Amino acid sequence: MITKIKNAAILQILLYLSPMNIYLIGDRMGSGIQWLFFRYHQTSIGNGFILLNREIVFVTSGVLIGRSAIATLIDVIGVGLIVVATLLIAMDYLNDKSAYLKWAAMINFAGAIVLLISALFQYGITLQGLSGIDIPFGVPIILIIAFWQYRLASAPPADVETNADPA
Repeated sequence: MITKIKNAAILQILLYLSPMNIYLIGDRMGSGIQWLFFRYHQTSIGNGFILLNREIVFVTSGVLIGRSAIATLIDVIGVGLIVVATLLIAMDYLNDKSAYLKWAAMINFAGAIVLLISALFQYGITLQGLSGIDIPFGVPIILIIAFWQYRLASAPPADVETNADPA
């Protein structure tokens, strides 16, 4: 049982290491790469390392407005879902049972969809527009990991014999 949960936890950690978005700002004014909790971008006015909490401050203080503010808030919801899934997997790991693994996989799937909605909201249906160009690199990664976690949760424990007839 612990191997199943350990594998799910390793997959979950990969989400925090994988970039979520690679983007160009506006008319090639800059470019950047975004992970779950931070982004790094280079622009004509300088380079920036921006943590997610700082982006929330930008929205609440009015520095970010319009589509960018709404897309940032949608991003925060997506990241929140992935954090909840991580906590569920951690609870399973600590309790040595896979009680929440299927839920965690479904929440990861929802987080991927929310992150995709954020990118679509900011950049449009083609993921390119006046705001720039976005490649939501992390969405397929999250979906693949959620799929494998769901399969792990659905698999019978290795120490349980099945009643399948070998003939």
